[in-house]
Amino acid sequence: MAALKQFSQQDPKWKSQLLGTDKQSTIGSYGCLLTSLSMVCSTYGIELTPEQLNEKMRAAGAFQGAFLMPVYISNAVPGMRQTNYIECQNQPAPLAEIDSYLATGKPVIVEVDYSPNTGLQNHWIVLTAKKGDDYVLQDPWTYPPDPKEVTLMGSRYAFNGKPAQIIQAALWLDGPAGHVTPPPPPNLDKGVAASFPVYANADDLAIRSQPLANDTTLIKRVPMNTEFKPLTTDADAKAKIGQMNQWLPVKAADGTQGYVAAWYVSLQKQTPPAAPAKAPVPTDAVVIKTTTDAVALRSKPDTTDASLLKRLPIGAELKVLDTQDDVRRKVGVMYEWLRAQDVTGTQGMIAAWYVTVVSGLTALGAKDQRQTQPPSFAVGDEPLPVLLRTEEEDLALRAEPYVAESTLIKRLPLGAELIAIEPPDMAAPKIGRVGDWIHVRDVAGDEGYVAAWAVVERPEDPAPSSAPADA
Repeated sequence: MAALKQFSQQDPKWKSQLLGTDKQSTIGSYGCLLTSLSMVCSTYGIELTPEQLNEKMRAAGAFQGAFLMPVYISNAVPGMRQTNYIECQNQPAPLAEIDSYLATGKPVIVEVDYSPNTGLQNHWIVLTAKKGDDYVLQDPWTYPPDPKEVTLMGSRYAFNGKPAQIIQAALWLDGPAGHVTPPPPPNLDKGVAASFPVYANADDLAIRSQPLANDTTLIKRVPMNTEFKPLTTDADAKAKIGQMNQWLPVKAADGTQGYVAAWYVSLQKQTPPAAPAKAPVPTDAVVIKTTTDAVALRSKPDTTDASLLKRLPIGAELKVLDTQDDVRRKVGVMYEWLRAQDVTGTQGMIAAWYVTVVSGLTALGAKDQRQTQPPSFAVGDEPLPVLLRTEEEDLALRAEPYVAESTLIKRLPLGAELIAIEPPDMAAPKIGRVGDWIHVRDVAGDEGYVAAWAVVERPEDPAPSSAPADA
């Protein structure tokens, strides 16, 4: 990773430049996210000033006026990509995910509230490192950039409380120079050890080089009931065993040293539970696809190391073992889980907020069952379909819900009318939401996905009484 290049949206060289496609907003006034993206790009060896990135993102169609959509950065800056985005205005910020990224030397862009007034007065900054319970930041507003270290809780944004409350959203990017060489195994044996052993109480328990769960800290995984010698005092070991968010320095019988999650070790060996029987696959199983890379298929609905069965690539198809009503209710909803089976027959739980329904398929690998006639929607007890209009020129209709040359079906004009062909209670909440996609059909009968943040709901049909006299 390269050193972060400090940029300020207030720099006189570009602060008066118009932001995006807006005719009034400038980089100096509203370019905090753009400037943060410029700073993060520099850590991957791509040095673009906010003015240069503004031009590239505009050409890539990443703006709606002054509203910037970072998901388009892969089109504007080859090699860069958005890997995740989480809103957390109504929930604690995902500090574990942020910490994991920072531990590899990769910065994270976060949204904060810059004023204690009612409502969110949003501003974007860059977190570059964790410091105790705090975070080191780079603020794109400051000019000239502050040469001194500034932390989140020591900044003007600290009125909201602690980091979990200060952070309102988090945005993760990755780039071509993002690979980090894992550190060597640590030497933790300083001659102090507990008088008793401990045992792994979960399969595939990770031994890590640091007390932090991410790809670069993994040394090896061990099976249930692996015996460890705690490399600490009796009192310290007993205080940590079974406790969430505590880590225990240990040595395995083969000499491997490292840290294990203390909440996955115990003083006694475990009796492994019998493997559950495979669940039957419904004949009308809904098929879903993952919408981001490395989505986990898990043995139970949690995000711990012990539950991980495998990771799936973006676009991986799975049959859902739950009912169609469950699918409609859960898909796209944070903290909901679905039982599913992948193409290899592996069954497990998958996070419903990382999948989307594949319309028109009845089984994995089936051909597209595109309808030649529009679907019929009952007007009685069934909700009416969601009707949409595009809000930008040349909006892409895509075969899959992600941006790539291979997914482009066609470009739609401004104001094109679309019908959502996914359940209305799934489509409606997505409208205008960055990062979401809606499965639609246009008037020509072409089906695909459109960016939910680039469409609006079509106005309701006028009442018969309001028809003009010459209609």
